[in-house]
Amino acid sequence: MENGTSFKSLMLGFAAGVLATLTAHELIKMALVNAEVIQRVPWNMQPAAITGIPQIASDTLWGGVWGAIFALVLGDVPKGSMTLRGIILGILGPALVGVFLLVPILKGGPIFMGGDPRLIASVLLILAGYGATTAWLYGFFTAGCRLP
Repeated sequence: MENGTSFKSLMLGFAAGVLATLTAHELIKMALVNAEVIQRVPWNMQPAAITGIPQIASDTLWGGVWGAIFALVLGDVPKGSMTLRGIILGILGPALVGVFLLVPILKGGPIFMGGDPRLIASVLLILAGYGATTAWLYGFFTAGCRLP
């Protein structure tokens, strides 16, 4: 935590994560589906394996939680390159910790997508884009409406 984080900043981080999930996360996923790299449906309304709620709602909720975590890391008034910081946070947090480790442990599947390089690269691309977008939005919401 750089310079403390207020409740307002946590909520703005949550909102940034939600918006980034509904836009960048799903648009990158759609591009990968259209390129026949992955088969996971964007904006999917089928029940999620862990939560049982529609997959897009589950993804959006977790996107908001990760956005609040980003706010904790970035602080109330983030400085520096939000693009680079967001990409790093998206890869380290939601991708590495979330998708590659926690989700497989909770679901009983193989960690790191069973070593499938196409799936690993897809997750890294989707969550790097999510991270960059979340950080941009959080910077926009908190630092004088600037997009760094």
